Amino acid sequence: MKRFVCMLAIAGSAAAFYQCSPSSEKKVNDAQEEVKKDISKEKEEVTKNLQSLRDDINGRLDKITAKLESTKTEGKVQLEEAKQNLIQQRDRVQSALDDIDKSSETSWDDIQQRARNTADDVKIECQRLGDQIEAALKD
Repeated sequence: MKRFVCMLAIAGSAAAFYQCSPSSEKKVNDAQEEVKKDISKEKEEVTKNLQSLRDDINGRLDKITAKLESTKTEGKVQLEEAKQNLIQQRDRVQSALDDIDKSSETSWDDIQQRARNTADDVKIECQRLGDQIEAALKD
């Protein structure tokens, strides 16, 4: 009798485990899909932010280039320096965008943090250069 009860308990446990397993697998798969969606959404957000920053830099570069073509004053040196600095900042942004394109789910956290840091650094540098550029463009 003990043997029968023991076998019945084992069979019941196996049935219960089997019944729980597909549900658990589904929950894991759903969670993985949700993570993929979140990563995709974050990539899109960071990419848009960096693209906007790159477009802003390109607009500033266009203004500086136009001014450089029409000026012969001493402000030309300042404009050239600002132009080179903006080109370097744009290259940093483009590099971050390239990293995002190449990123995998496992590397995303690191790349996302670097991309956000790059965006913050470039914004600060552009703000710092903003007054200098505006003053040189007015000359």
